[in-house]
Amino acid sequence: MNKRSSAVCLSLALVLLGPALPCSAAPRDYTRLVVFSDPHLPGRLLPEKNQVIETVNQWDDVDGVAVTGDVTAGQGTKEEYAFAKEFFAKLKAPVYPIAGNHDYIYDLDPDGQTRKAPPEVRQAKLKLLQDTFGLPATRYEKKFGRYLCLFISNDDLYSPLLTVMSSGTLAWLQDELLNNPDAPTIIFFHGPLAGTIRSRNEVSGNPGFIAQPADHLRKLLRRNPQVFMWVSGHTHIGATNARFADRKINLYDGRVAEIHNSDMDGRSYLSANDHETTTHGTIWTNSLFLYPDKVVVKTYDHKKGTWLKALTREIHPDPVKKQP
Repeated sequence: MNKRSSAVCLSLALVLLGPALPCSAAPRDYTRLVVFSDPHLPGRLLPEKNQVIETVNQWDDVDGVAVTGDVTAGQGTKEEYAFAKEFFAKLKAPVYPIAGNHDYIYDLDPDGQTRKAPPEVRQAKLKLLQDTFGLPATRYEKKFGRYLCLFISNDDLYSPLLTVMSSGTLAWLQDELLNNPDAPTIIFFHGPLAGTIRSRNEVSGNPGFIAQPADHLRKLLRRNPQVFMWVSGHTHIGATNARFADRKINLYDGRVAEIHNSDMDGRSYLSANDHETTTHGTIWTNSLFLYPDKVVVKTYDHKKGTWLKALTREIHPDPVKKQP
C-alpha cells in the first residue's frame, strides 16, 4: 500500500470511528445543595463572603445554592437587594433564596429609626425579593431526583413575630404535601422548628425565633410523614456550638431532622453560655448530598478550608405511619 492509500485509509477510519473524546467524569448518584444562611448583605466579612463564592464555584458537583433567609442586612432596601443580586450572580450554580425577617419586616420611621413595617411595605419588599431573583413566587417547589424541596419565605404581613408563614402559604404547603404524598420532602424556611435548639440564650423558647404558627405546623407535619428534614437559619448557631448538630436535640417530634445553619456575617452563638460572639472571620456552610436512599449533611469551615468530619450526618427518609 502506497503512502496515498494509507492516508486515505486513515482518514476513512477517523470518519467512521470519530475523534477521540476526553474522558468524562463518572456519573453521580446524588444531588448536592450548598446552604447559605443569613448572609446579611452587604453586612460584615465581605472578603470572606466573596471567598465562599469562589470556593463553591470550585466544587464541580454543586447543583444549587439554597439561601435560607436574611439575604439582606437591614430593612430589605432596593440598594441591599441590588447588592445581593450582584453578589449571587457570581455563583455558577442556580440560587434558591427565601425571605427572612430582615428581608421584608422592617423599615424606617420618620425619625430614621428601625420599626416593624406596615403590611403594604412588607408586601412590596417580598415582591422586590421575587423580582430581584426572578422567582416564580416567594414560595416555590423544586424536584431533585425523588426529593421534593419546598422553599418557603417568611411572608406574614401582620404578625409581630419574626418567622411566620401566612395563611395562604400554609394552604399552599398543605396542597403541595397532599399532591406529593410519596416524595421525601425537605422544607427550607428561615426559622427552625420548635424545641430543636434548647440553648440558654434568647433563641430558646422565644416564639420569635421559631417557625410559626408552631401548633399548626406540628399538626401539618404529623399528617404528612413524607417531610423528614427542615433546613433553617435565623438563630445564628455556630458550627462549634454543641447544639448545632446534636442528633437528639435537633430531632423534631421524634422524626423530622432539623438542620441548623450558621450565619455568614460573623456573629454566632458559640460559647458555653451561648452568648453571641464574633467568629473572627470564620464562615461555615452545610452541604446536603441527596442520595436515593439518604441525605448526607457535611459542614465546611471556609476559613480553614476543611470539612468538620465530626459533624457529618446521614439522614434516611424512612417512611413512617401518619400520626393523628
